[in-house]
Amino acid sequence: MLGKVFKKGGINCIFGESGLGKTVSTIKALNEDGITPILLDFDGNDSQEANDCKYTHVDGVKFVAKYMIKEATIPENVVIVIDTWTLFEPYYNTHKDLLDDLHKENTLIIVAHNKDIATKKDIPVVPEELINHWDAKLYLSFSNGTKGKAGTSTKPEVKAIPSGSNLTVMKLRSYKGPRVIPNWMRD
Repeated sequence: MLGKVFKKGGINCIFGESGLGKTVSTIKALNEDGITPILLDFDGNDSQEANDCKYTHVDGVKFVAKYMIKEATIPENVVIVIDTWTLFEPYYNTHKDLLDDLHKENTLIIVAHNKDIATKKDIPVVPEELINHWDAKLYLSFSNGTKGKAGTSTKPEVKAIPSGSNLTVMKLRSYKGPRVIPNWMRD
């Protein structure tokens, strides 16, 4: 595992609402393991200094333009963070081998948003036929917290949910850690 929750050599997806800090938290988790990822940036991220993290910045649109005319160089044995799926997807739809070419010999982490469904927020905007074959599906959410209550014979106990940004591991091959990581990359 890289950053404790990303499958090395796999395709990983971290998703959640806009503005929660998915990209920065991902990069900081990798930095804690001594990894400086490549940020394939389609989202116009702030500078590394502003976010107190280290990465190699690559403008996503310029990279794809070079890729289409076969002038892009894709390094091997690196971690590539693609931010965000929504802005990357049109390029993927017209160049299906782009994702495979980026993944060869590399670890990919795709940052995505969740679908805005009032009753169920933990659904990524990534098509199911793709994400179901990827190695990790991680959901970053914000909770105001709930207090645990003692159960009764008619009502089961309500487990306490800590407030803050919580990472839920929805799918991660060979992961043996907790399903919910409270305040992930916030301490």
